[in-house]
Amino acid sequence: MTEGGDLTLVHLTLSSGERLPCLAYETTWLPVKLATRWAVSYRRQRVQASTLANDLFILGKLYTWAWQIGGYDLDEYLLQGKLPDARQFESLVAYLREQGQPKGEAAIISPNTVNKYLGTIENFLVWSLDYARPPLSLEQRQGQAWRLAVTCRSLRYRGRPSWRKQPLSEAEVVAIRAAISPRQVDAGRCHFPENGFRPTNALRNWLMVEIALQLGLRLGELLKLRLDSLPRGQQKALLVRRHPDDIYDTRRHEPAVKTAERGLPVSEPLLAMIRHYVTGGPPYGRINGKSPYLFVTDEGQPLSIGRAQDIIQVIGSRSGIEQLSWHRLRHTWAEQLAAYLLETPNGRDQLMYLGGWANPQSPQRYIQDAVAEQAQATLRAWQEALYAPEIEDES
Repeated sequence: MTEGGDLTLVHLTLSSGERLPCLAYETTWLPVKLATRWAVSYRRQRVQASTLANDLFILGKLYTWAWQIGGYDLDEYLLQGKLPDARQFESLVAYLREQGQPKGEAAIISPNTVNKYLGTIENFLVWSLDYARPPLSLEQRQGQAWRLAVTCRSLRYRGRPSWRKQPLSEAEVVAIRAAISPRQVDAGRCHFPENGFRPTNALRNWLMVEIALQLGLRLGELLKLRLDSLPRGQQKALLVRRHPDDIYDTRRHEPAVKTAERGLPVSEPLLAMIRHYVTGGPPYGRINGKSPYLFVTDEGQPLSIGRAQDIIQVIGSRSGIEQLSWHRLRHTWAEQLAAYLLETPNGRDQLMYLGGWANPQSPQRYIQDAVAEQAQATLRAWQEALYAPEIEDES
């Protein structure tokens, strides 16, 4: 790192509204050359800004390792058409495990995270071969890329299924609704629990939870809902759209709708409450005229990811449910719908569309869970039937 100093991630917002993370040197604020070129000319066209920021964080670890452990400037090294060898990669993996970003109280990052880091690093290093000076021949480039792929494959840990959050039980869903749901709606007014949220937030927070439970939206999708997403006229569905780099999104960290857009039907009771929130005015209605986004703060600004996380934590505390999260609400929806669609011939395809998944393996996990529950219920019924005649004879 000839520019000197440690590396930092800088979040830029272009005049078009696009969010562009950038890896830079802390002492000079100059961008890291090859990493920036990779981000701007290649990776930026393929991923959301949040994913790009994570990728640049990983590359920051690669550059730091090269300078501190390898003893060379990575940009100069790569521009010569060189790549780290197998022994250097072993050192890099050990460094990543200790210097990565572990979750919770863990001292080192997990094997699955190491595999993710290696995937990003391999992508960047293969891309860098096109910028070697003098240029590499086709045979040289293919040989370098092949050796890199073999090295990375040999260092990847055997994949282990990540721990999945348990879906909410029926009793837990009832507890959540008892803690935050309106008691009644009369004369155009809602009545919420007295120990609940402030009137200006109560209807908004309840709607977010209900939409997550009934439609299975991710947190980013909830926060990206706009007024023009709502059913109206010939449009009968709630539209889940991406809206990346929206100039009207004033949040520092823009929520992301990372997968498929879709339209989802909304039940009449839920739609009536959404309309009440949009048009009802204070104290329960949203602040109008400042943002096109559906869920806003008391100041009329789009609700942030951090504030939404605070809300779900408060709901978990008031309903007595530990480790409650927005993703757990979506997980509950997916488990329930998978069981409902299990006997439908194209049930997995329907679940894939409704959940907005791009990878068929994602809904398949929920289908498999539903099959397992059905199989266990069948076995229990069979076992009970084995002893039923004996019980009748004894009586």
